[in-house]
Amino acid sequence: MLKWVEVDLGAVRANARWARSRLEGAARLMAVVKADGYGHGAVPVARTALAAGASCLGVLTVEEARGLRAGGIKAPIHLLSPVLPEAADEAVRLRVVPTLDDLTQAAALARAAGPRGLAVHVDLDFGLGRWGLSPRDLPAFLKGLRRRRLRLAGVSTHIDYVPGKNSVEAEDKLRAFSRLAQKLKREHPGLVCHAANSSVLMDFPHWRMDMARVGNLLYGINPSSRPAPLRNPWRFCARIISLRRVVKGRSIGYASEYVASRSMRVATLPVGYADGLTMEPAERLISFGSGFQYWGMVGQAKAPFIGRCGITHVLLDVTAAPRAAVGDVVVLPVRRTAASPHLPRVYKVPSCSRAG
Repeated sequence: MLKWVEVDLGAVRANARWARSRLEGAARLMAVVKADGYGHGAVPVARTALAAGASCLGVLTVEEARGLRAGGIKAPIHLLSPVLPEAADEAVRLRVVPTLDDLTQAAALARAAGPRGLAVHVDLDFGLGRWGLSPRDLPAFLKGLRRRRLRLAGVSTHIDYVPGKNSVEAEDKLRAFSRLAQKLKREHPGLVCHAANSSVLMDFPHWRMDMARVGNLLYGINPSSRPAPLRNPWRFCARIISLRRVVKGRSIGYASEYVASRSMRVATLPVGYADGLTMEPAERLISFGSGFQYWGMVGQAKAPFIGRCGITHVLLDVTAAPRAAVGDVVVLPVRRTAASPHLPRVYKVPSCSRAG
């Protein structure tokens, strides 16, 4: 292979076990595998996380749930966004746990479920503004659920918390949600209340409640400044297909924009922006400014990108890796969810794995 993504499922398992260890008592771990498991592959990640102690899975859409069921996953699957009315029949058929914030959705699910009814979760908006019911509208909404034979099984929120930016506000919102959740628990025994994603679990572990929805931590990404013994399960790799020497002063690359400031060795890799390369990573990970360069790693040597990244190729300065040869592997930076799904995923499978 000339280019591929390596996924270490042993690292996913270790991360899931660590996240599970952060929960106390009967609190559950939801493994979030939306966006094809953040690019790692939803089905293999789901199997690994379930074997490591996750009790359920989280996806965004019915289509994602369909892929998990087609892959043989039988564990509970939660839809984290409101289900569209036209997707209600399939949601019931796939046995997913829907999230609601509108009675039109409720009516469609009630029709699809029939007389047996359905257990649902309701999402509340505490400021993020993407979806969710206003807390003041909840009492009337719950009456509408009862009329439609829908049983309230859980209540959730996703607050607008960014580590290091609005922690005081986040604490206030989590406390307000908890007060509301405790009142609902008295009225609905067995209600599952959840507000903790990876960031909240790290920085506000006292608000883990009944379930934590873990995505980033599962994939070795720590959104917090607090330390965590996470392992990186991801490597984007490509092989050098050409090597040449470039003399000082020579222009190379598109539009002759790059002029060599010194004599250098230049490697060509068969990857480009069609593969997800140079799709900017998150602001908190890399701060862009004048003179910023991407780079790959040839062994332990850093190899900066040269000129513009093409659709299916990129040039690297491998002068710092004098032994680099055609066929050698270069590890490259890429935002995981931007990596092309057409890139082969090569899985390192941990021992004693079992399906969920």
